[in-house]
Amino acid sequence: MKFEMLNWIFCAMGAFLIVVGIVIWAGKKIDLIHGEEAHKVAEYDIVPYSRLMGIGVIILALAVEGYGIISAVESIPPYLHWIIVGSVGAVGIIVMIIAHKKYFNGD
Repeated sequence: MKFEMLNWIFCAMGAFLIVVGIVIWAGKKIDLIHGEEAHKVAEYDIVPYSRLMGIGVIILALAVEGYGIISAVESIPPYLHWIIVGSVGAVGIIVMIIAHKKYFNGD
């Protein structure tokens, strides 16, 4: 394993995004996602919406964190990095799209 500066940056970004996902989920801070349009989520939908959006952000953060770690392993070919990170990131985006379509009463 060979950790370079870029690997550390990706790991730090992933850790920061994990914290943001936890804040969205546990703190029900949907204003971090929508800002002034947070009122378009019904009051009774805030808990499940923030839960799904927080989980989606955490999954995306794990993709970023994973890229920082996987790219340091020299025995894994670069195309596998993108397949692994892309598939995990796609799951996170799908979870966020499902939450948005189900609970957000705006666009």
